[in-house]
Amino acid sequence: MFKKTVAFVFLLFSIHAFGFEIYALGTSNTNCKNADQTYTKHLNELLLLNHINATVINGGVDGDKPVWMLDRLVRSINKNTRIVIVEPGLNERNKSLNIQYTEKILGYLQQQNILTIYVSNSMIQTNEEAEQTAQTYHAYYYGRWTKNIPIDREHRQFDINGSSGGHMTAEGCRLWAETMFPLIQQVISVNNLQ
Repeated sequence: MFKKTVAFVFLLFSIHAFGFEIYALGTSNTNCKNADQTYTKHLNELLLLNHINATVINGGVDGDKPVWMLDRLVRSINKNTRIVIVEPGLNERNKSLNIQYTEKILGYLQQQNILTIYVSNSMIQTNEEAEQTAQTYHAYYYGRWTKNIPIDREHRQFDINGSSGGHMTAEGCRLWAETMFPLIQQVISVNNLQ
């Protein structure tokens, strides 16, 4: 058991030291509020299992808004960041402000030539509007953050009054990672990152 643990830690260090980074920018959804960052942790497990030399960095902050995300993004990415997953969330309820600053984030990433996966929220944009936003900034469109996640107690916390599910549970976050992973593989493959 000790040898396996040491080998796993060494492998994670090696990936972080020599691989590329995927930065997951977002809100409490990305952070998996009350679910121990399960989304980004499981993405890292999937990368490891599929022998992809990359590390997902959790850039999810509870209560964050797109207006604050751009500054945090600029400080957080580096020359090793190859992909950014952008999940602007719903904390900014003013749709025009949410979209305005989301577009600034997507525009900045486009200028930096960083591959981007855009994750929308149905309370801010329709699927068609979000897909058009992604196309405008040459981002890959994932869909809504809740895509294919059942609205039940196994997958959702029901922790927000009047919500249709609230934050995801650890199981919901794991399922989101599994649903997201094929798109990450596609982005890596199409852009020859391996």
